[in-house]
Amino acid sequence: MCTRIFWNTNPGLMIVGRNEDYVTASHPTLVATPRGVRRWGTADSTKRPKSISWTVKYGNIAIYANNRFPNDGMNEAGLTARTLYYLDGDPNETVAPGDERKELDEDQWVSFVLDNFATVADAVDTIRNEVYIVSVTGKAGSGYSYATPKHLAMADATGDSAIVEIQDGTLTIFHGEEYRVLTNPPSYQKELENVAKYENATQEQLPVSWSGADRFVRADYFLRHLPKPRGNDASTAYGFMYSALGSVVMPAGLPAPEEDRELTEQLVDALTDPTETYGGAATYFQTISDLTNKHYRFKSLVAPSDVFFDFGEYDFGEGQPVRVIKRIDEYAQQGWSGDATPHLVEIEDDIYDQAIE
Repeated sequence: MCTRIFWNTNPGLMIVGRNEDYVTASHPTLVATPRGVRRWGTADSTKRPKSISWTVKYGNIAIYANNRFPNDGMNEAGLTARTLYYLDGDPNETVAPGDERKELDEDQWVSFVLDNFATVADAVDTIRNEVYIVSVTGKAGSGYSYATPKHLAMADATGDSAIVEIQDGTLTIFHGEEYRVLTNPPSYQKELENVAKYENATQEQLPVSWSGADRFVRADYFLRHLPKPRGNDASTAYGFMYSALGSVVMPAGLPAPEEDRELTEQLVDALTDPTETYGGAATYFQTISDLTNKHYRFKSLVAPSDVFFDFGEYDFGEGQPVRVIKRIDEYAQQGWSGDATPHLVEIEDDIYDQAIE
C-alpha cells in the first residue's frame, strides 16, 4: 500500500508525488513546524535518555497520521521525506553491545529528516552513523494498536534520492538519483530486479494488479514516459504527476490485494470508528512536493480538487507557534479549497504533545 514517484529527469523542476493507500485517511493533520522547536527521537518519555534529540533547524510542513507520526512532508530547504508500509523480517535495526548510536523510532523518522537536513546526502550520513531505527507498537484502544513497520524515501532539490529499509534487522540504504519509485514489499533490490524485466515492455505487457511489485512497474513505466511541460510550467507538471499517480491509484471500494488482505482486515478490525473506512483499501490522499519552487499540494479522496501550501508565503521563524489544520482531508466538506495557509490554527506546545486520535 502506497506509492512514491520522484520526477527528477526534467532539469529545472524536481517533483515528488505520493499516493497514500490505506483503510482510512488516518485523521490526517497538516502541521507547520517553525525553527527552534525541541524534539526527541521517541514519543515514549521513558526512552528519551537513550534517544536522539534535536532543535528544529528547517521549518517544514508534514501530514501527521492520528497526531502520532508524520508520513509525508517537505521543508523550507527543498528536502522531502515520506514513509510507506514495509515489513521484511525484524523491523528493528540490530544493535551490537556498546553501540553508542542514539535510538530513532520509525514514528519520528520523517520529522527527524525534515527538521534537520537540507540534502539527502547529509540525512543518509546521519542515519547511517548516528542513530539506530526501532519500530513502534501502538497502544490498545487508541485506534493504533499495532506495529507500524515502514521504509523511508527522501529526495532533494538537486535530484538526489534515497530509500531506507530495515531488512530483517539490517539497515539497508539505496542512495542515488536513479531510485525514483517506491511502493511496498518485497525488498527494494527485488523490486529493482523485477522492474528491469519490463524495461522494453509495451503498454499491453504491463502487470495490472495492485500488488506492490505491479504498482512499482507501472509507476516506473509512466514516469519514464512523462513529457516535458511546455515552458517547464509547474502547474502543467503537477497535472502530469497526478496522471502518473492515477496509474497506480486504488479506487474507493477496491478489495485489498491478496498480499495485503490479512493486514487490511486486521487494520479495519482495530478501528475505533468503523465509519472512517470505505472498506478494503483505497488511496485516501495524494501529495505533490515541488522541491524547486518550494510548493506542496494535497488532494483528498473525498474532494474534487486539491489544496496547496507555498513556503515563500509563510513565516517559519523561531518563536512562531506550531500551527495545524486538523482533518485536512475534509477541506471540501468544510467548504474551502486553494491556499491552505489561512486555515492553519495555532496549538499549544508541539504536535507530539497532542492526544492520539
